[in-house]
Amino acid sequence: MPIRETNRRGGFSLIELMITMGVLAIISVYLMETFTVNNRNYTALDQTIEAQQNMRAIADLIERDVRHAGMMVPEGSAVCGVDSTTGPDTLYVSDHEAVDPSDDIVSYEGIGIVGAVTGVSGTVTLSLDSLLVEPNAPSRPAYDTNGDGTNDSDFRVGGGFIAMDLDNPARGVVCGRVTGVNLTNDQITVVATSANLGSVGSGTPDLIVVPAIEYRLDGTTLRRSNTVLAKDVEDLQVAYFFDLDGNNLLASSEGRGAAGGTAYSSGSLNVELLREVRVNFVTRTRLPDPRFPSGAFQNMENRTAVAGNDGYHRRVHTASVMPRNIVNRLNVL
Repeated sequence: MPIRETNRRGGFSLIELMITMGVLAIISVYLMETFTVNNRNYTALDQTIEAQQNMRAIADLIERDVRHAGMMVPEGSAVCGVDSTTGPDTLYVSDHEAVDPSDDIVSYEGIGIVGAVTGVSGTVTLSLDSLLVEPNAPSRPAYDTNGDGTNDSDFRVGGGFIAMDLDNPARGVVCGRVTGVNLTNDQITVVATSANLGSVGSGTPDLIVVPAIEYRLDGTTLRRSNTVLAKDVEDLQVAYFFDLDGNNLLASSEGRGAAGGTAYSSGSLNVELLREVRVNFVTRTRLPDPRFPSGAFQNMENRTAVAGNDGYHRRVHTASVMPRNIVNRLNVL
């Protein structure tokens, strides 16, 4: 009896295909969700690490600059600043990089301002004895201000200045930003930001000026003079502690610009009595994290509280630094 062959067609039924596609869709959704979560975690971690790295770099540099404040210049011109309760503070420290201490054992008296200075605030052009802190041969200028390849001045555009009355340090100091340097006439154009320059220069003072390093925030960009130091820096707050009663102890009542204390005013304090500078800054991630609803602005020192949560991860650094060139001269333990 002959064998009958039967033709059988292979493949999947419609129901089998639909089930398979459903399973693949579920797996795809799961994989996509896992990828999204991992990507968010990586992004948050990467930005947090970046904020921490910025914090370390800023901390090392600021602490070094504050520690060197007053090097080879009058101690009364070592530190100055602008204290704000509604925004970031601005810090000025004498520019130790502008002074070459080679073979020097006696500090310089700063650069004399020629002519009387009274009632001057905001932008003003100052005529100076010299543009160099150490004008006697061999002079050692620090910066090339005209781009010819030769260093010609201790001041630089975008840098800072600190002015004081050498005969009466109790008058305090004035500080601000240098906006122009005139090599021919030994002049600098400055913007006084901390006080009226005339408040220090009125009467018959021995008014001197020294180059300074300026730390300020431009939005969330921290600048060190005319150099961008770091981005995503949210706040800079500075407190100053003076030994006003001469007992070598820092009482809370002797602090200026600190939380709950007296505001700092550069035009009313003798920098020779400064013992400690406390610098606080806050770095944050570049973008907010939607899964971090508790992220909130960090209020430091006498900054007015800012309410509300915004999802940013933040890192806070606080450093208390003794300006050794002031403290050592005063024999403070």
